[in-house]
Formats: sequence, C-alpha cells, structure tokens
Amino acid sequence: MKTSVHLKNIQTKYSQKTLRALARLKAKGIFSVDLAKKEGILPPQLSRLTSQGKIIRIRNGIYVHPDSKINPKDYDFSAACFYFGPKSVIGGISALFYHGLIEQVPHKIWVIVSYGQKSKNKLYRCLRTQTNPKIAIEDHGCFRITNVERTIVESLRYSSKIGSRIAIKAARTAISEGRTTEIKIGRVATQLGMRRVIEQFWDAIVL
Repeated sequence: MKTSVHLKNIQTKYSQKTLRALARLKAKGIFSVDLAKKEGILPPQLSRLTSQGKIIRIRNGIYVHPDSKINPKDYDFSAACFYFGPKSVIGGISALFYHGLIEQVPHKIWVIVSYGQKSKNKLYRCLRTQTNPKIAIEDHGCFRITNVERTIVESLRYSSKIGSRIAIKAARTAISEGRTTEIKIGRVATQLGMRRVIEQFWDAIVL
C-alpha cells in the first residue's frame, strides 16, 4: 500500500508534460541546456530537477539523465565528445590510460579535434589534427576513442606533448602483452599518413 502511494506521489509531483520531456531526455542520454529548452524544460526547472536528483550535471551546461543507458564511468568521455561534436575522439594520454598502457590517471581529458577547433576549457587538452576521425576508432555510442593501434601511433606523433618515453613504453607494453603487433601499428600509421613519423621510433620500440 505504501509503495503504491509513493509511486502516485512521484507521478503527481511532476506534470505529464515534464514527465514526457524527461523520458525524451533519458533516451538522448547526454544533453545541453538548449536541448532541454527544446524539450520544454527551462533553466530554472532544470536546476530544480538537478537538485532533486532527476537530472545529473556532468559539466557546466552538460547534463545526463541518471536512468539513461550511459554508464556513469563513461560520463566524462561522453560529455567531452558531446562538447566538441560528432567528429571528436578521445585520444592521447586519456586513451593510453583507458587501454591500460599507462598507470597515471590523466589530469585532463585529451580529445582529438579538427584542426581549426579550439577551446579554452581547462578540463580538456585538444590534439588538433587533419586526419580522418573514423579510422581505427572504437565507437561506444556515447563516446568515441582511438583503438590501441591509433592510440600508439598518435602518441608517437605527438610525443613532444605526451613524452617520447611514455609513448615508446606504451608501444612496447602493447606489443609484449599481445595487445597488438608491429604490423597492425604500421598499417594504421599508413592509413593515417603517419608512416614516416613513426618509423623513427621503430628501433626503440622493438628492442
């Protein structure tokens, strides 16, 4: 009896319009203030829903429905890809850590973006590139991340930012653990037009 009364109270606490809007936002997963507005939830109401736990604020201006299909551990990566758009990909140090090729937790989220894209947001470290954002990518729906091979290739490519020792050690680890091979790394490097870039590191990697 108490349970049915509780459920009834939840239903009557919000209008049917709000409940329908929340259901649509749940289906979208990650959303912005503007998207919430389009669904009929204005900023003051969004703020109340957040304080009531009906909505989770991930970053400034970026939210997620707590009952969406997105795993909480993926919130940060999902928010980053939402923030930078559909061509953005998690890469660099963040991808190295994700794939278990380094142990130190990154202080920022590293994101591969198109060459002309910039951001002053201190939460992110951008790697601007003209390479195809669809090559050697793992698509998890809510976020995209470079696979092991591309992660290694771009770590070597951006060794001045990531650190050549870190990049070389990551490549050695991936190969020694059977996570990838020199042939697979070379193939992805060729696809990205970075074959010459990584060849200078081969001797150090295959010691």
